[in-house]
Amino acid sequence: MRLHFYPIFRREIKSYLTSPTVYIAAGLFLFMSGLLFYGILENFSLLSGDAQYRREMGFDKLNFTRHVVSNLYWVINFLLLFVVPAFTMRLLAEEKKTGTFELLVSLPFRDWDIVLGKFFAAYAVLAAILGICSYYVLVMARFGTPELPVVGIAYLGSFIVAAAYVAIGLLASSLTENQIVAAILAFVILLGLYLIGDLSTPASAGVAGVLQALSLRYHSEQFTHGLLRVQDAGYFLLVVAIALFLTCRVLELRRLRA
Repeated sequence: MRLHFYPIFRREIKSYLTSPTVYIAAGLFLFMSGLLFYGILENFSLLSGDAQYRREMGFDKLNFTRHVVSNLYWVINFLLLFVVPAFTMRLLAEEKKTGTFELLVSLPFRDWDIVLGKFFAAYAVLAAILGICSYYVLVMARFGTPELPVVGIAYLGSFIVAAAYVAIGLLASSLTENQIVAAILAFVILLGLYLIGDLSTPASAGVAGVLQALSLRYHSEQFTHGLLRVQDAGYFLLVVAIALFLTCRVLELRRLRA
């Protein structure tokens, strides 16, 4: 089966590999995740060696998987909120600003080809960066006894979460010609969906359930605890589908205006 979006995918990959912004964002992500990972290990070491400190922190029993693995992948998913907008801000906004969008849509590509090519290119680069984070698994295995099934699900969850973040970032990039505005818009949408579960009060149980079902944080945290549930994976796949569909509609409207 021929992949009609492949030429766009290849073009975007080449563009990413020559962009200083990508290397800066990737470097900052790896630096911050590594620094926080060190802090998580350091805190676990203090808890393990100091019973008084452990009591003060409210931990009677220690579990390496709970205190290190879950916290690490929570950190990774949280940092992606800041990193993904930097990867996606130029995808369509730059095309509009430089005038190459009109040339792109004049070529024999459907809107879906353009959207999928750019989506998979951004996701491939981000997945490669997450792949580097596999080094943390080796470190955890060297200095602790992590539960490998939990590690596997938490790690897989990061890839699933990243796909939804990229789709939202691509949608934000389609709405403006300014890359900075696209990055800010993507971050605001992501942060809003991340925190939406905290907007309800204990008295509003029905509303709380709906907001929780819409929450990026709630569904991503299930992965960090080693839970691979259909509803959580389905939520992120639905976010991807809706964001890509809306991006296609934005491109269609721009075609009609042109």
